[in-house]
Amino acid sequence: MRKLCMALATVCALTTTTPLLAAERTEFQISPRAGPGVLKLDQFRNVDDDLAEIDTGGLGVSFAVLTPIGLLVEGGTESYGNFDWFNADDEFILRQHYAAIGYQFQLGDGWYIVAKAGRAKWKLTSEEGFLFNDDDVETDVQRGYEYFWELGFGKRVNDVMSLGASARSGSYGFGDAGSVAFVMTFSF
Repeated sequence: MRKLCMALATVCALTTTTPLLAAERTEFQISPRAGPGVLKLDQFRNVDDDLAEIDTGGLGVSFAVLTPIGLLVEGGTESYGNFDWFNADDEFILRQHYAAIGYQFQLGDGWYIVAKAGRAKWKLTSEEGFLFNDDDVETDVQRGYEYFWELGFGKRVNDVMSLGASARSGSYGFGDAGSVAFVMTFSF
C-alpha cells in the first residue's frame, strides 16, 4: 500500500510541475502486449517447497482513454504462465483483469513515458505435473485483489500506431509477480 501511495504522489507531483505538450484531442487506445514475466512464490498450497521463482511468458490487451492533458484511464486483461512439456512439470497460470490510472509524459519527437498504478483481480492456477508426482494430480486455485505499478515508454510511429515496452510489478497473496512486455498501441 505504501508503494501505491508513493507512486500516486509521484504522478500527482509530476503532473503539476511538468510542462505539458498537450495532445490535440482525446484518444481511445487499444494495446496488445506480449513478453516474459516472473512469479516469485512464497505462500502457495500444493507446490514443491523448493519452488521459489518461475519464469513465465504471456499475452494481454488493454483499452485506454488518453485525455489532452495526459491523464490515462485504462482497463485490460492478461495471462502469464510457465511452459511445460506435456504436463510433465508443475504448471502455473496467472490471469488478471485490471483497471489503472496514469499519466503520459510527452518527451518530444514522438517519444513518451507512461507511469501507471492500478488494481488487479487475479487468479493463480497451479497443476502438479505427473512426471515426478506419485499421487493424484492436484489442481489449486487462489484468487484475490492487489495493487500494481507499471512504467512504460514508447514512440509514435505514425498517427495511429506507437511501439514501446513496459515493466509491471506487484505483490500478490502468493508472492510477487512481474513482467516486461513489448507493447503496440493503436490510437483512434
